[in-house]
Amino acid sequence: MALTGPEHQQVRLPVIEALRVLGWMDHQMQWQPEWRVPKAPSEATKREGKRGFAGWPVDLVVFEDPEAPNDWQNVLAIFEFKEPNGSAGISQLETYLSREPRARFGVWSNGTASAIIWKLPDGTFKHTRHDDLQLPSPTDDFTRATSKAIVWNDLFRPTESDLRTSFKALLDLVVARDSVVTRSEMQLDQLCNLLLLKLESDTLGSLNPKKPLLFQLRGSEKETADHIRASFDELVLTREEVFRDEHSPRLLFDDHTIKEVVFAWSGWNLLGVGAEAVSNAFQIFRRANLKAGEGQYFTPTRVISAAVRIMDIQPEDKIIDPACGTGGFLIEAFRDMSARIGNDAAVRTWANRNVFGVDKDSINVKLTRAMMLVLGDGSAHVHIGDSLREDRWQADYPLLKSAMRDGAFSAVLTNPPFGENLKMSARDCEVNKYSISPAAGKGTYKDLELGLVFLERSYRLLQKGGRLGIILPETYFFSSSYVYLREWLERRFIMRGVVNIPMEAFQGFCRAKTNLYVLEKKVEGIA
Repeated sequence: MALTGPEHQQVRLPVIEALRVLGWMDHQMQWQPEWRVPKAPSEATKREGKRGFAGWPVDLVVFEDPEAPNDWQNVLAIFEFKEPNGSAGISQLETYLSREPRARFGVWSNGTASAIIWKLPDGTFKHTRHDDLQLPSPTDDFTRATSKAIVWNDLFRPTESDLRTSFKALLDLVVARDSVVTRSEMQLDQLCNLLLLKLESDTLGSLNPKKPLLFQLRGSEKETADHIRASFDELVLTREEVFRDEHSPRLLFDDHTIKEVVFAWSGWNLLGVGAEAVSNAFQIFRRANLKAGEGQYFTPTRVISAAVRIMDIQPEDKIIDPACGTGGFLIEAFRDMSARIGNDAAVRTWANRNVFGVDKDSINVKLTRAMMLVLGDGSAHVHIGDSLREDRWQADYPLLKSAMRDGAFSAVLTNPPFGENLKMSARDCEVNKYSISPAAGKGTYKDLELGLVFLERSYRLLQKGGRLGIILPETYFFSSSYVYLREWLERRFIMRGVVNIPMEAFQGFCRAKTNLYVLEKKVEGIA
């Protein structure tokens, strides 16, 4: 719309003035330059990556947070001032709203008549038409429930991009607005709790597609929050294996945060997306908590799939990932075995007996357990603990003593944390008798990179003839600084394969060139 034309003078400027009177701030509104809405999901991806994109100009956009103007994650409302009868404007607004993931409503007006178009959780829209100019105020509730309860058949499958966008926006909301949960680690844990409840709701819904789902909006913000908290308490009772390491787990977010998360996710089918996509999107939360600084480089799905195929896991295999993160290798092994066996009960029995995982991060472990449950169980042997410091097991992680017995596994598959600044101290190496440390120190125990210590832990876990698939930096195997490693490996393993992993696979997480190394424990090797 031209800034000097009749629509600008007769419609846009009066609407802007009316919004000011209602309490909207000038820097919450943008009309010059006109806001542009991506024309397609691919264009939205370009915008997310801060690249140029093809977009439709809109007459006016309103941002929710006055402190974050010109941010697509803060777009609350879109206004159009075209077409005297409103029908074309309303149709156009529906298209625009579907392209703006955070927008809640649109307004069409010709200066006298108006219509408000509400975006509903199931992806549909609700229209309210008025013969005069009706505009919301900043204190209104912009969330609308669907006209009927959402059932399984109403759900739609989001893209992984949708998931990432939503998770990022919700994390920003929690950090900025939640009045109860303020510590970053607790914020992640609470978001994980809501994600678990949503997955449980989808699982139950898939079994009874016509029954209203538990994860959806109720009449008011308080009613929604009370219902979701009660549903979470029930989840803790029915899925106690997921929460077994927690003391009195509760949903602590304030009512507003709970309502916002429910609105964002209630129309989605997360089971249809797949465990890997949900786990990958969840890493938005982990990155925000600077876990990459601790060497937690979460393994891309395509690398996981290739590694599991190369390892050729068989029904008789007992497998473990001693640094399982959010369970990517365990989930893929379960899926691969399920596709081959084709018997849910048999796969469940195999997983409950033969699939093990350990991670120091309680949220990672909780999410892994949940994903395994969604797939059909197999979460019984996923533990919180420090795989490397065996001297602490009895006092701090008593379950690990039986779960991580030396020589108990035929296959280890892992992507351990690694990096020059991520080391186990010489004292810890000595206390736990890691021979790779004095090998590096020419007879004297020395501080050693965690990735190398995980190599020895994996060796201990394997039975003779067992195989190891481990992702490590290429420099360990080719640099002159690590000559001792090749000598140490020669006495213990047979190298069965090296698989190149493109550097782009971990782009954004890690700059080191890595490979998947496939090793076999020697039958006559060192004990």
